[in-house]
Amino acid sequence: MFKKLFSNFKTEKELILHIIENHSSKSFSQLYDRFARKEWKEEYHEYGVKYQVYRWDNWLMRDLAIFSDDEDIIRALHEIRRSRLLRSDSHRALSMSVNKNIPCDLFEYYLNWNDDDIKQLTRMSKVEYKINGEKRNRMINSVIGHLIAMKRKKKEDKTKIKLKAFLITADATKSVLTGKSIDDVVEATINNTVDGQVLDYMDEILDKGSKKDT
Repeated sequence: MFKKLFSNFKTEKELILHIIENHSSKSFSQLYDRFARKEWKEEYHEYGVKYQVYRWDNWLMRDLAIFSDDEDIIRALHEIRRSRLLRSDSHRALSMSVNKNIPCDLFEYYLNWNDDDIKQLTRMSKVEYKINGEKRNRMINSVIGHLIAMKRKKKEDKTKIKLKAFLITADATKSVLTGKSIDDVVEATINNTVDGQVLDYMDEILDKGSKKDT
């Protein structure tokens, strides 16, 4: 009965969609290997040799997610995008976002999903998308530019806090050297107007200074 069911699939696409829609994240099936026609299997080559590349269905689905040009298959795979079957150590960095045939709505989904991942955005920027390629490239570069600017701003703010801590510490040291009371300088320097992060960096500066003296 099971074999007869699969023999009714007239096209490879029908079989693939059935495999995707009925996948189980708890097992690794071999339905394509068992039921695909010989001529379908021979379409897949590796190193110029014709043989059964996709012995396991998850191998096939991972590659289809990246290389398929069929919208129905792409959308079906998108529905199971969180399945562990679509992940492996070698494919973890890749996703459907680098499929050049991805429809516009799914492209925008993955662009937003990766909006804080500059490595993945950079991979996307190198893809020659077939649909609205130039527009998509501008969108990706815009997100990358914004992310770089945000990281730069964060770094600048952190450096400003460190510099402020250093200058306050240096100024306090100068005050003591000019004859002011140490207690008065400490009270004037460490108070509730000093930002917490500044205090942390001041403590770091003083800690480093004390280690050099020992």
